[in-house]
Amino acid sequence: MKGMHPGDIVMDQDGRIAGMVAGDVVIRPGCDVRISGMVAGDVYVEEGARARITGMVSGRVFNDGGAVRISGMIGG
Repeated sequence: MKGMHPGDIVMDQDGRIAGMVAGDVVIRPGCDVRISGMVAGDVYVEEGARARITGMVSGRVFNDGGAVRISGMIGG
């Protein structure tokens, strides 16, 4: 996903967020998602999901049993 997204995003397949999300991001089980853009809300990583965050998250990152790697900036 590139560009500006005005609300929340639910990632139910592998992918990359390179744009800006004005809401929250939810990563479903079994999905591998790279966030290199900006998330204005929170990121929720569900059990069995994988998140690689190299961008910026203004809110918090909640890990509910997934795998999270952060090399970017987390505001919350």
